[in-house]
Amino acid sequence: MRVLIGGEHNGVVRDAFIARGHYAVSCDFSPSKVGGPHHQGDWSDIEGDGWDLAIFHRTCTFLANSGAKHLYLNMSKNGGLNEDRWLEMGRHAWAFWHHMQNCPVRFAAWENPVMLGYAQLMIGKPDQIVQPWWFGHDENGPDNVKKATAWRLKGGLPKLGPTGTLDGSTARDEVHQMAPTADPEERRMARSKFTPGHAEAIAEQWGDWVRMCKEAELLERNVA
Repeated sequence: MRVLIGGEHNGVVRDAFIARGHYAVSCDFSPSKVGGPHHQGDWSDIEGDGWDLAIFHRTCTFLANSGAKHLYLNMSKNGGLNEDRWLEMGRHAWAFWHHMQNCPVRFAAWENPVMLGYAQLMIGKPDQIVQPWWFGHDENGPDNVKKATAWRLKGGLPKLGPTGTLDGSTARDEVHQMAPTADPEERRMARSKFTPGHAEAIAEQWGDWVRMCKEAELLERNVA
């Protein structure tokens, strides 16, 4: 099965699919940090190349609820509206919605942090919100963190089910407590890092589901 992972530079989700026998390619404007199939550039260049499933990690800078304070000058409602920031939010929200409506891949999923309410009015509510610790088994492992992750699904993809044994009570709040860095892009990439258990659940549950759909359709055509 052919799987496109858009907006990924670290290969975590891509490699989870490859480990399950799929042909998977990551795509990002940044080069891949690890070896493996990767297209450096815009996913619009390749998303029409006959993929069976696509997973998209869209830029969240102007859409995430965690950035609400930036909608106002001096990061305070008393400072008045930051008009440039509102315009960027609207532009990115429209681009997100437009992509969901026009994506040529039949089965697709869009990942993003919990959004600003204003952006969500334009895009629509997510189908599901998950936490990385849902997919972890080790309290000290990389999956035992708090990071509300929203998914918007296309083509009938089912909601992800928990695969781990953790209950969230010991989950670390690493994302929100991450210290500023000299390079904002470095911090953005670190905050957007995907956990391995979450990636494995995606590859197993959605990969198997799409494959079963395709096999059932092939069988139906052969019978007809």
